[in-house]
Amino acid sequence: MGKLAGKKLILLGERDGVPAPAMEACFKNSGAEVIFAATECFV
Repeated sequence: MGKLAGKKLILLGERDGVPAPAMEACFKNSGAEVIFAATECFV
């Protein structure tokens, strides 16, 4: 298990940067739980 095992994550992605689903896929096998993920447009 990694350092994130058992942690809860809130992911805020950016439309022109890294979207939330991509970050969620990266953390999939980390042992952490994604409780909220959203992709926003910060203009």
